[in-house]
Amino acid sequence: MKVFSSSSALPYFAVFLSSKLLSNDVSYRIMVEKVLELAQAQPGFLGTEYGAGEMDLLVTYWQTKEAAEAWLNHDMQRRILSIGENIWYEEYSLKLSEVMSDMSFKYSNSSLRASRFPKIITKRGVLTILDESQASLLHDYVNQEKAFLSPWEPQRSDAYYSLETCQLRIREMRRDFLEDKGVVFCFLSPNEDRMLAYSNYSNIIRGVFQACNLGYSLRESEQGKGIMHEVLSAGLEYIHKELHIDRIQASYMPRNAKSAAVLKKLGFDKEGVARDYLKINGRWEDHILTALVLR
Repeated sequence: MKVFSSSSALPYFAVFLSSKLLSNDVSYRIMVEKVLELAQAQPGFLGTEYGAGEMDLLVTYWQTKEAAEAWLNHDMQRRILSIGENIWYEEYSLKLSEVMSDMSFKYSNSSLRASRFPKIITKRGVLTILDESQASLLHDYVNQEKAFLSPWEPQRSDAYYSLETCQLRIREMRRDFLEDKGVVFCFLSPNEDRMLAYSNYSNIIRGVFQACNLGYSLRESEQGKGIMHEVLSAGLEYIHKELHIDRIQASYMPRNAKSAAVLKKLGFDKEGVARDYLKINGRWEDHILTALVLR
């Protein structure tokens, strides 16, 4: 999401929805997306900003006071707030403000953006946390590799394969990175027009553990080329050196020989077997538990 600024439209108006949440689940995040889609379709809409954290802030901007008031009192927005009082909200405030001054700044050297979100160049591609503008790459990946990956993944609903879900997933990836919850590295072709692999360092735990879980996948057409080893080697180096995580855990089904080979080559050691560990493609499956310990 971009920072909204429009000094040429002054004065303009803003509707603020600030809230503290009881539940920040998938249904809430989908609701936010639908509210933004609805706002964008209204007369006088200028733009929006959304921030999630201990307090959520959803701001919509409008050309006129009348347009802002119409949104403030829109039947659907009022209905959603009413529903949210019973599901999501601990408290909220809905406000209308007039914007009298707008001073903006945008850094001109876009090549240095990676200081916050990592971008790692490897021998055969680019390892990065996707931007929302790259949602089509993730959308192509999950749809083109659906049949190949389904035996190794949880059952997915049709909605999982939509562009909207991919956009939502990318927002969550970026938020999880900023909140130190996880790192989703997607591996792109050198010119960044195709996604080749996916790696997810999830459930980061600090304190006395300093650990995370690793999951990954690779396009069928890229199997057997050593790309997964390249992707994970670069990702593991970043996770260890930059985020100071020194225990990375990974699991695989006993029949997944390719995954076993990848982990063994990276130095993961077998630690045990978990019975009926994860529900994969509709069935509870045993998994081999492994870990890479860098302490």
